[in-house]
Amino acid sequence: MKLIIFLLNLHIYVVFSSNEYFGNTSKHLFYFVQVTDIHITHFGHEDRMKQFEDFCNQIIKILIKPEVTIVSGDLVNNVGGLKYKHDRLFGTGQYEQEWNIYRNILDRTNVTQYTKWLDIKGNHDTFMDSNPDSPKSFFRVYSHQGHLHGGSYEYTLKTKDNDSYSFIGIDFCPKPGVGRPFNFFGSISNKEMQNLVRLSEQTKNSTSTILFGHYPLSYTYSYGLQQLMSHALVYLNGHLHSGIKQLYARHSTGLLELELGDWKRNRRFRLITIDSGILSFGDFRFNDPIYAIISNPKSARFKTSREPLIRLRESTHIRIVIFSYLPIVDVQISIDEQSMGSARQAIDHSNLFVLPWNASIYHDDNLHVISVRIRDQENNSITITHEFSLTLSTITSWNKSKILLTVHQPTFGLCFLTLSLFIYIALLLFFRYQAKRIPIHFNGRCLLWNRFRLRMTLLCSVDLIYFSLLAFVIYHFIGPWYIGYLTQDHIGAVFLWGILIKRTYLPPDIQVLSGNFQLYFIVFPYTHCLSSLCYYRYKQLESSTNLIKFYFSRCGRIFTIYILFVYTISFLMFWSFVMTASYRFGWILSPFGLILIAFAIFLYLHAHRLKCGDFKLLTSQSSTEIMNSNNSKVQMQIGEQQSVLKSR
Repeated sequence: MKLIIFLLNLHIYVVFSSNEYFGNTSKHLFYFVQVTDIHITHFGHEDRMKQFEDFCNQIIKILIKPEVTIVSGDLVNNVGGLKYKHDRLFGTGQYEQEWNIYRNILDRTNVTQYTKWLDIKGNHDTFMDSNPDSPKSFFRVYSHQGHLHGGSYEYTLKTKDNDSYSFIGIDFCPKPGVGRPFNFFGSISNKEMQNLVRLSEQTKNSTSTILFGHYPLSYTYSYGLQQLMSHALVYLNGHLHSGIKQLYARHSTGLLELELGDWKRNRRFRLITIDSGILSFGDFRFNDPIYAIISNPKSARFKTSREPLIRLRESTHIRIVIFSYLPIVDVQISIDEQSMGSARQAIDHSNLFVLPWNASIYHDDNLHVISVRIRDQENNSITITHEFSLTLSTITSWNKSKILLTVHQPTFGLCFLTLSLFIYIALLLFFRYQAKRIPIHFNGRCLLWNRFRLRMTLLCSVDLIYFSLLAFVIYHFIGPWYIGYLTQDHIGAVFLWGILIKRTYLPPDIQVLSGNFQLYFIVFPYTHCLSSLCYYRYKQLESSTNLIKFYFSRCGRIFTIYILFVYTISFLMFWSFVMTASYRFGWILSPFGLILIAFAIFLYLHAHRLKCGDFKLLTSQSSTEIMNSNNSKVQMQIGEQQSVLKSR
């Protein structure tokens, strides 16, 4: 009888402790690796390629041994340098040497035999590529998946636990592939969207669907894609490198988007776990001694409605996935600063550590903090911490990540640039109208505003300068900005509203951002320089007094007329060179290249030679009134000072 009771209790314990989801075994545990923006180059940086080869040999083949490895674009750099005479600084092209290096690393390490290697192209991989879909394209020839798939593709893995994980690589690269910089935003053609519809139908019944691509969704023209992939768990990407760390966002549709820092300079890679349908991840640096993820309880910051969150409340064990070069000797767990004990290695998986817990204690509306301290036999240690909640609530915050990953950047840039141009036009029209309203009085309370107003009024009173600036700003909307060989074989033109090349229209790219930069850092300072030059020239012609020394110092005059002009012209030359460096004849043919530089110098020289008759809207009578008004203010100030002295 006692034996029967013992066996019954043992059966109950085994059933409880080996819960199918989040129990003490590795059942329904799946993990994979992502790396992005490798930027293999033939211009030095040998350590980048050497360490990537070590990453394949050590991390992928020996340590983590993931069944799937995602390489989300920018496999090669394809940016010129000064190593060879035929290369141009800041220029881009298709360098077969770099593709050979990438292919040789895969062959030497034989890494594709140890993991499913899912690589996809990024914008650097298609620089100056007239036809990225061609079988002769270097990506199609040298990448691992390129010879099988010209664009988006799908791979489904079935595990021993009867789970299926589908990976869909999305090709956002514009076709044709324009050289830098007008290859920064991604887009999906109608043909590619039809392909994605087919892939979506194929993966609807998978346990989990993982999307990956190079571009963040907010940097693409991909309307309808989130609705199309409504059953996907996460979208993984790169592209933005590590300029802003931890670029993660949860979209209103429930899709989790995770941008990964680059391998190029920061040697980043990502480990993702899907434990019982719940996704967790960690971003690590190459050569860290320990890599660990808390898969249960999941961080509240990354919970989504697309996960079976109820399993968190029903879990029987805290679970930590740990990979270390040396044996782990201690895994201490605490919740809300109260020790929970030491986790033990799972019975069927050496990298899974578990600790029993009573989840019902934490099933409330509060956030709790779990902290795990991991130590190996040589006393290397790490501590990982996050907030969790077993309710269905999530943490939401409006931060830099959410702004960058949820606000559509091309639309935002285009709206901001358009608004800025209209404001500039409105100012020109306003001060042209003001030029007819004379005399112009100084107001002692708003001296800076009056100085700016007088300068702009004089600028807009000169017909040639006013109409030239007005035409230049309006030209932003209608004319081509840059013209040249946008790919190796085809001439194209870049407009504000898009790119025309090879009888193909591409939506607006980096011009919606570079236009703002040029406007605020070149056009506006140049306009201020011209307006100051017009003011000083007008004073020199019309004034017999020495008011110019009263109102303005000599240093201010030198700065606004000479130093500011040298800055704007130098910056304009550099900027136009950078924007056209990839395109043959681009700097010569482009209206915003050599032509714009000559135009700016011409207006500046013309302003130096202005005559009284050029200020057509300001009569000699009005000029006298302005001078008299200013003289009277000076005399009043002197009189007030004398009266104060007498009273003392």
